[in-house]
Amino acid sequence: MVGEAMAGGRVLIVDDAAGQGETLRGYLQALRVEVAVAQGPAAAIQQLRRQPVHAVLCALGPPGGGGTAVLRAMRGGGWPTPIILVTGDGAAPRDTEWLAAGAFDILRTPVERGALVAALRRTLHRSGRTGAASASPRGVLPAPARAVKNLVGTSATMQRVLAQVAKVAAVDTTVCLYGESGTGKELVARAIHYTGPRAGHPLVVLDCPAVPAGLMESELFGHVKGAFTSAASDRVGVFQLAAGGTLFLDEVGELPLPLQATLLRVLQGREVRPVGGTHPISVNVRLIAATNRDLRALVQAGQFREDLFYRLEGIPITLPPLRARTGDIPLLVDHFLATFNRTNPKQIRGVSARALEGLLRYPWPGNVRELENAIERAAIMAEQEVLDIPDFAQILPPVPVAKPSRPQRLKDAERALIRETLQRVQGNRTLAADLLGISLRGLHYKLKELQQAGERPCVRNNLRSVTSVVLGRIRCVARRASVAP
Repeated sequence: MVGEAMAGGRVLIVDDAAGQGETLRGYLQALRVEVAVAQGPAAAIQQLRRQPVHAVLCALGPPGGGGTAVLRAMRGGGWPTPIILVTGDGAAPRDTEWLAAGAFDILRTPVERGALVAALRRTLHRSGRTGAASASPRGVLPAPARAVKNLVGTSATMQRVLAQVAKVAAVDTTVCLYGESGTGKELVARAIHYTGPRAGHPLVVLDCPAVPAGLMESELFGHVKGAFTSAASDRVGVFQLAAGGTLFLDEVGELPLPLQATLLRVLQGREVRPVGGTHPISVNVRLIAATNRDLRALVQAGQFREDLFYRLEGIPITLPPLRARTGDIPLLVDHFLATFNRTNPKQIRGVSARALEGLLRYPWPGNVRELENAIERAAIMAEQEVLDIPDFAQILPPVPVAKPSRPQRLKDAERALIRETLQRVQGNRTLAADLLGISLRGLHYKLKELQQAGERPCVRNNLRSVTSVVLGRIRCVARRASVAP
């Protein structure tokens, strides 16, 4: 399924560390993508000039070089190709700098294959390379159904649904849509209507559970003035409102049994009789029904008429829950973010790799509707341009912060003591070593460790103040006492 979702894409891996490019290439071997590896920024730019690609996977080297250089060169040269940065730099604050420079996503080493595939899927989707060769772009229906909101998916299950929709849209038959709440049954009904021969006529939607049982007959078939106490005027029912077009009965399994018999007569005779009326009215509508319940089980339980069941289930289409097509989640995330960005001044660039992994693991009991709500809520409340796990706090658990081990705490205390001692003795190494109770050679070794960690403690070769030395010795004793096991 992953291979289908990435068919035809070209990926350039920029290797800025020995063996990193080949490792990343190995992760992509099972995918149907063409992979090239360039050694260094110059080779990457030459490769891009020879042949455009759909995604760049860049391994970051030292600050200011490697992937950063490629990123700047590509943006400066006008290449719009999405770029994924792979870095060993654990400094999350730099993410904002890289994203502002044009990075599409950021992964940290060691890279997990699942995270890489998810990020690459989203990147190729942004380049318009998702879906098998025979599928429509972005997994949606041909015009005019491209405007049907949220019909997005390149998974095998969703592609089967879209193929069924394309077939039934062309014929004027009754369709019954099965699926859990939030799977997009109304969206599919709209796709069938707007790609079929009745597209120029009304589509009327009736949510059956939302109508009180006592008013359902009037809502369906209309009523005449005086039919009952509150009938102050004639009312047209949804069958007449949908004349020439499509009537979508959502959650049809909730219809009371007496109304099921009346609905059956309407479907058989193509005539409705308003409540209190004396003359039948001919109706010409296409009926699409939907339910999140098992109608066959309701029939066996005596809660749904068997003859109406067979009348409604002309062509059954089952929509998969989101947990059964998690491969579509990155596409849906991008789709919902693009929708949000079109209608709001606030612009969201994407979702972090670790947040996307969390979204892929979440079971989504509310299906696509819940995902859409989660993305919109996170986009509105987010402080940054890239959504992260804290932005999805209502559904994703927080990232646990590992407490440093006892050896690590001791090492941190030791480094703090060295820094404080050198500061007190104005950088005199000889005196600092004496105060710390270690050899001068041992102090040099510790200072080298600090420099490798990116710290530059104050180090000088002259003694400035005897008072500082005394204070340093006092502070040293106190520090030793605080780090003693």
